[in-house]
Amino acid sequence: MVTRRIVSLILLGAILIVPDIVSGQTALGDQRVGTSSGSFLRIGVGARPAAMGGAYVAICDDITACAWNPAGLTHIEGGQLALTHIAWAADIDYNHACYGLPIGLFDGVVAVQFGSLSTELLETTEYHPFGTGRKFTFGDWLFGISIARRFTDRFSGGFAVKFVREELGVEVGGPVTNAFILDAGTYYEIGPRNMRLAVALMNFGSDMTPDGSFTKRVGITTSQALYQGFAPATEFKFGIALEPVTTSRFRSVVDIELTHPADNMESFRIGGELVISGVLAIRAGHDMNADELKTSLGLGAMMRFGTRQARFDYAATLSDHLGTAHRFTFIIDF
Repeated sequence: MVTRRIVSLILLGAILIVPDIVSGQTALGDQRVGTSSGSFLRIGVGARPAAMGGAYVAICDDITACAWNPAGLTHIEGGQLALTHIAWAADIDYNHACYGLPIGLFDGVVAVQFGSLSTELLETTEYHPFGTGRKFTFGDWLFGISIARRFTDRFSGGFAVKFVREELGVEVGGPVTNAFILDAGTYYEIGPRNMRLAVALMNFGSDMTPDGSFTKRVGITTSQALYQGFAPATEFKFGIALEPVTTSRFRSVVDIELTHPADNMESFRIGGELVISGVLAIRAGHDMNADELKTSLGLGAMMRFGTRQARFDYAATLSDHLGTAHRFTFIIDF
């Protein structure tokens, strides 16, 4: 009882205090759309979470938790590997891999992740509006280490350190940005209907400033100027999940989540999953406040390779103008 009260106070404090920290760092909601660096960090990793509309912070129970709420890593019982490919809008590809392993020494889990986003563009100028014949790339990548620990049978906490690099057209003189950013999260299992609460602060850090300088022209005068830095794509997440229906054949889970990004208004997300006979999963989710990519649908298939359990997930996030984003994830236990 005492532990539950302590954890409840921690969660309440996080709910009340952390949004103020984030808003104090960045301020004015949707008046600052597009003013964050490392925006690719918000492209949800894992087809299962994406199929539920990104409402996943309080569900996180597999290795993809390293990208949603590191505290959820405590749910993996052995080594687990996840490989994800995302066919994003505008011919952008994002590939991500993560691997985690329980460590009995401190009753926790250690995980590593690597993600790489890339796209190729044709160089154009005012004299060659249809292209000069040269191509250049925009590429982002991250490497991270996550650590999670179960403090009681109901309460878990975790954090991650990530190194992020953005290459903004280096072939044509573009800058490079490097930064270390942090994730932190908690996960509290209440009990009835397997209800749980979760709080996570993702992609928190100092401003990301491109290196080098650029030529600034005012009239006929030129000078060298430094690039301006912007805060990383910080998000505060609070979610509640429960399992409304659990029988010998069916298991369902629903997550309701509030997300507060650093450079936009809050978003309200809801997502769910129905697992049939432990073999087939049907998923759907919706982001109430998104202008595009609002509705997601997906499927999952569980299978075995000898003694190893595996899962293949697919998700489609629908859009009126940007095209459908497709995600494919393969997870295997070791």
